[in-house]
Amino acid sequence: MEKHKITMPGAGSGFVLSIARELVKDPFFSDWEFILCDPDEQRLAAAHQAVKELFESCNSHIGLKSSVSVEAAVEGSDYIISSCEKNRYPNWVNDLRIPEKYGVDQIKGECGGPGGLIHGLRNVAMYRKLGEHIEKYAPEAWLMNFSNPMSVICTYFKNYTKIKTLGFCHQVHGSFGVIAEMLGMAPGGLEVISAGVNHFNWLFYIRKKGTGKSCMAEFLELIHSSPYWKQEFHNVPRQTFTLELLDIFKMYPVGYDEHIVEFTSCFYDSSEWGQYNYRNLACFYEEKIRNGSRTLEDQKQGDSAIPFPKNPAHPYYAENPCRVIAALETNTPCYIDAINIVNHGAVGNLPADAILDLPAVAIGGEVRSIHVGDLPPGPCELSRRQVALHEMIARAAVEGDDDLVLQALCLDPHVHSINQAKNIWREFRELYREDLPAFRY
Repeated sequence: MEKHKITMPGAGSGFVLSIARELVKDPFFSDWEFILCDPDEQRLAAAHQAVKELFESCNSHIGLKSSVSVEAAVEGSDYIISSCEKNRYPNWVNDLRIPEKYGVDQIKGECGGPGGLIHGLRNVAMYRKLGEHIEKYAPEAWLMNFSNPMSVICTYFKNYTKIKTLGFCHQVHGSFGVIAEMLGMAPGGLEVISAGVNHFNWLFYIRKKGTGKSCMAEFLELIHSSPYWKQEFHNVPRQTFTLELLDIFKMYPVGYDEHIVEFTSCFYDSSEWGQYNYRNLACFYEEKIRNGSRTLEDQKQGDSAIPFPKNPAHPYYAENPCRVIAALETNTPCYIDAINIVNHGAVGNLPADAILDLPAVAIGGEVRSIHVGDLPPGPCELSRRQVALHEMIARAAVEGDDDLVLQALCLDPHVHSINQAKNIWREFRELYREDLPAFRY
């Protein structure tokens, strides 16, 4: 009898050890195989060695194999956990620096803004190749994606493939573990219901674990008095702007300032960043390049200067795809507080076919969204704009449609003139021509 297979393209990324730790903790996977795949032989070897050491230290009998060939690794897989990124830090620097030349300033450009748009175009092109291999060699497999821009990639798979796709992001789960710790509670002490676009969720309900009553009023009072929402602390995510949005829109946005600012036009003007101590992350990425940083090595070494989570190895902070796999295999119900799937009416006033970050239950061979309710007008419109942009970016990446890219840039909250849009796209298009095969050159 053949073993069940979990394959991980992009095994050289930092997520590989997180997945491996989940596997060894659950006896359900004791006779499975874990297949690592990465085109970079050096990174693949480092990942293989790190996982091998972990498995041996836990006396695990999980099979471990590696391959630089995606076709060979994917063939016959039951689950594919992807964490892929090409030329991460150098590309991210350009994603910020090029718009900056034309007066479009971004703190971060990973998921939103012009930086998020070009990141989405590149990664959809990359994931199209992976999708073709999955449809040919493992058509029944589930794809569990960790790569950003999460919503754009999942929108592509929804619209252009038959692959069963789930988008995993620790933003909501991890954020509220850290938030609980900031407020003096244990991670997992707060149970939340939130919904929205990935990295830009909105808090609907919050309760303390083990109680049946809302603690929203207490939560809002605590965060308004906590210094962590008003001051900058070393290695603690900023939430100054988060608090501003809460006070204006009367709903708590989940995701920390660094990601939230990617999706709004009302962030402080760049001339004001200094007084709030915000900075463009291009310098941070350039420092990563100078130091030769690798995400796998970063994760292995950790950072003792990070105050939260106090214990990153706490079970609460697990990424949890393996828990979902076990639920799908055994038909044991499994609740997930946030996962990127099709809306299907969970948020009533956003498109039913939109990819949203939602609470869900894995049961009956599917991961099914849970009804949350309607967003208020402001948060709804901010979210609706992003849904439209993600649909446009996914389509443009497949069809090579320059007009659609320009339309998306003109609709983006960071871009304020047609000439900005044209100039940014012209430079992006030329710089990344090898990564945008659908476009004509």
